[in-house]
Amino acid sequence: MGTIDANVGNDAMMCSKVTTRIVVMLVGESAACFLIAATLHAQLLADPPTAWPAREEIDLVSHKHYEGLIESEDANWLTLVRMVQPPGEKTHLVVQPFDRNQIVSMVRLEGDQRSRLQRQIDEFRSRLTIESIRMESIRLEAFSGEGQSYRHYGGKWFTLDSTADEQSTRRAVVRAEQIFAAYRQILAPRTTPLRPPRLLVLGSLAEYQAVQGKLGLKAKIENRACFLEDRNVVLIDSELSHVATLAKPILAQNIQLQKDLSDLDRRLNDRLRAIRIELQQENLPAKDIGQALTRERAKFERQLAKKRDEARQSDQKLARIFNDTAGQAMTRLYHESFHAYLRNYVYPSERYEVPYWLNEGLAVIFEGGILDGSTLRVDKPNAAALKVLKADLDGSTPLSLEQLLTASEGQFVLTAEARSPAVDRYYVHAWGLAHYLVFEKQLLGKATLDAYLRREAKVSAVKRFESLVSMTLPDFERQWRDYVRSL
Repeated sequence: MGTIDANVGNDAMMCSKVTTRIVVMLVGESAACFLIAATLHAQLLADPPTAWPAREEIDLVSHKHYEGLIESEDANWLTLVRMVQPPGEKTHLVVQPFDRNQIVSMVRLEGDQRSRLQRQIDEFRSRLTIESIRMESIRLEAFSGEGQSYRHYGGKWFTLDSTADEQSTRRAVVRAEQIFAAYRQILAPRTTPLRPPRLLVLGSLAEYQAVQGKLGLKAKIENRACFLEDRNVVLIDSELSHVATLAKPILAQNIQLQKDLSDLDRRLNDRLRAIRIELQQENLPAKDIGQALTRERAKFERQLAKKRDEARQSDQKLARIFNDTAGQAMTRLYHESFHAYLRNYVYPSERYEVPYWLNEGLAVIFEGGILDGSTLRVDKPNAAALKVLKADLDGSTPLSLEQLLTASEGQFVLTAEARSPAVDRYYVHAWGLAHYLVFEKQLLGKATLDAYLRREAKVSAVKRFESLVSMTLPDFERQWRDYVRSL
């Protein structure tokens, strides 16, 4: 029910707690050349939408090899565009020049192969534009409930009700659709619920607290997000009201830019018509008239390009405001949405019993992932969680796996009585154990895990777990602790 951030123990923690952004130092021979070392687990990660088709290649005198698209070249230089995917970070493009004297061989693509590669890079470059188009295509309706007025989105995999402004709501819908698509890649859906989960996105903390009471929560949850399983509702304080305030002047600027673009389009046709008539009256040759019209069109095209670039930069500013202000809120949404997805589409509670430690541990793994298109990349350990876990294991009284396996829901929920240090401890251990089982033992999606989670006659939590890992708990615990210390 929550997340972990780099300052484990603060009030940003939710119904489950672990929100980390990992910054990777990239080593390279120059500012534009990166050394990448990453092993992705195919079981977890489908090929990302940015997966490479055939590439062009160059080899240097230094025996270094590069792959990408040769975008331009002249007598002295060649420019290569590479798509780079460092562990734990978003895919990005690197445009790198090479001295022709340093190149010993090249492999070029032709025809459809080169067109496909060029098209993929062009699509990657225009992602912000694509997301903007998707946002505008979202259908929102007015809806009332819990004493609130909502903007309602009815999707196939979830519904979303939001008290935030229209632009922020649309952006939240896009993010939620992306994360559900990513979860479907990681864990294929096996069942269809009677109704999809409802994501309830409140624009402020005050609204979030008020709706808790309307939904009948007897004890106030201090986490900033939670999944109410009995109601099939993800409840989140999104902080999006603040986003709307910050974005208001930029939205106004966007409206003016779009008006300017329309005016330029209209003026171009009028201007070209006037020039044509004027030059025809002077009895100039058709060739001269055509050249004059071409020059005038080029002048307008430069103005249009400048305005389009300003609009693109404005869209990027809006995206940055959303990411900077609502970044943690979206992480909370990802975490709680994973609980909802797992319960609705993979392990329904009527047939399966997912222990709290595993449910929260998996959610912590995936909330810290990087959304890359519709792929969730989780190929880097959660640095903040790992640091806290190692410290606890090296302490005088570390949490035992038996304590974790038998933990109740209450040990993962923030209340006035259960402050974050105690809750954090369970979260980091849950993450560490889930990480080991997923990445080292590769149990996610396996029949052995399904068997472990099926509802059966009363068997102790320890015995069930020993059957899953095929060894005694003390032996497993020693292996697991050695693994954690080696990370």
